[in-house]
Amino acid sequence: MLAKPKTLSFGLNRTISLEELSEKIVLPGFKLEAVSSSKEQREFYDTFEWQAFGKRVAIVKQNKTLSLVNLNTGLQIASAPFAGNSFSFFADALPPSSVKDELSSCSTLRAFSRLCLLDVISCAYRILDDNEKTIAILTSESLCLAEKKSEGAFLHLFALSPLRGYEEEAAHVAQSLSTLDEESTPLDFMEYFLLIMNEAKHNVRGYSAKIMLTLNPDAPIHESARQLLQFTCSVMRMNEPGIIKDIDSEFLHDYRVAIRRTRSVMKQLKGVFDAGNTIYFLNLFRELGKRTNELRDRDVYLLRKESYFNYLPPFLQPSLKLFFRNIAASRKPLHKQFFHYLSSSNYQSSLKEWELFINHDVPPDVEQAPNAFCSTKDVAVESIKKAWKKVIRHGRQISSATTDDELHALRIDCKKLRYLLEFFSSIFPSETITPVIRQLKELQENLGDFVDFAVQLRFLHEQLATMAEERLLAASMGGLMTTLFQKQEAARLKFHKTFSSFDHEETSQLFHDLLTCTLT
Repeated sequence: MLAKPKTLSFGLNRTISLEELSEKIVLPGFKLEAVSSSKEQREFYDTFEWQAFGKRVAIVKQNKTLSLVNLNTGLQIASAPFAGNSFSFFADALPPSSVKDELSSCSTLRAFSRLCLLDVISCAYRILDDNEKTIAILTSESLCLAEKKSEGAFLHLFALSPLRGYEEEAAHVAQSLSTLDEESTPLDFMEYFLLIMNEAKHNVRGYSAKIMLTLNPDAPIHESARQLLQFTCSVMRMNEPGIIKDIDSEFLHDYRVAIRRTRSVMKQLKGVFDAGNTIYFLNLFRELGKRTNELRDRDVYLLRKESYFNYLPPFLQPSLKLFFRNIAASRKPLHKQFFHYLSSSNYQSSLKEWELFINHDVPPDVEQAPNAFCSTKDVAVESIKKAWKKVIRHGRQISSATTDDELHALRIDCKKLRYLLEFFSSIFPSETITPVIRQLKELQENLGDFVDFAVQLRFLHEQLATMAEERLLAASMGGLMTTLFQKQEAARLKFHKTFSSFDHEETSQLFHDLLTCTLT
């Protein structure tokens, strides 16, 4: 017995006429009657990290409406009016709605950017039985990428929706649809989405700034280090277009993290590369990082805008708008300067020189790089042990009268240890290294809060010196500084408790287990 379909979708890779459709899919005595046709555009959106896809949600704009569709079921989750022709948008910019809530749960930091724009020709047909009664509705869609109109449609879709009481007859039509062409295939919504993304040349979930390498513990460290440096370079390259287009602040953030990881590997894995190249490229990436500092500072303050307003009583909040207008205004020339640099021949030649260096698979001379042939596992154990002991030693030296510089230096030590743990994570058992990273992360968060508050206080103090005539704004700055100082002191007081938890027998045992486990 034939299955009784609800709504079935089929994909076809060629155009088919109404006559051929009628001849091939309707039963004797039945006929196909055209009802309507339309032409419209359909757009798909997601973040650079595919965060909506990660929640199995497709973001579709059509007819001035933004819809969220469950990728597993094809059912609409929510929809809201969406006018305009935006290449990208932030969830926070949407009016209150269930769409805004859903997208905010995906990301508040990243912009949702257009993945592709489709020209869609839709037709609807009634399938009539020999009594002229409608047994089902057949809809067809021809999809064409707007940028490739000359190439025609890349996919033709048919969806069959039987009317109640006619499921048996519609099942025969569905069977005919499935044999319409040797390339005719039933499609669910996920397959439909992936076909479109493939045609638009998008590698779904093809980006992550997280280190996802599988290192060979017995391979020479020079080979493993090159793998990491190739990865961080690819992250830099993938984020360049987003920085230039100024889509969201996370492009620059990931770019900067890749630079820091690059420098950390080059500095900590001593004797793996020859000294001359190491010094040359460390200087190159140090200068590159410096070029991003002021721009990133502006991004961070703009991201904290809502928090800053919440720190102040209502009567001081309006004057703070001028502060953020000034921040946004000062950011524009900084961004322009940096994206011009990214497009320059100087930058491109430097990065190509770096790419040639890290892709050169001939091992260095042993006299110039004496540790290049050490096994990855031996270098991993020794470098992690050294970095961990340095964190413990420096942390124990910090007295109750903690200075900003001491905590800043310890934060850098923790970052170096974290980078090593992430770099070598694939050669250690997950159950051993995950608790170690978790313990370190708690200490890093405390130190990060403290240093961030210190940086903000210095910046606001500098701004205050230029606001003598803006009394309300100066008062707002003073209020902010008071709140930030209190938070900084709370982080300072919390440090000793947090470090004591880290410098504990339990953590020591975790590191001991990590550094003595059998690596395979």
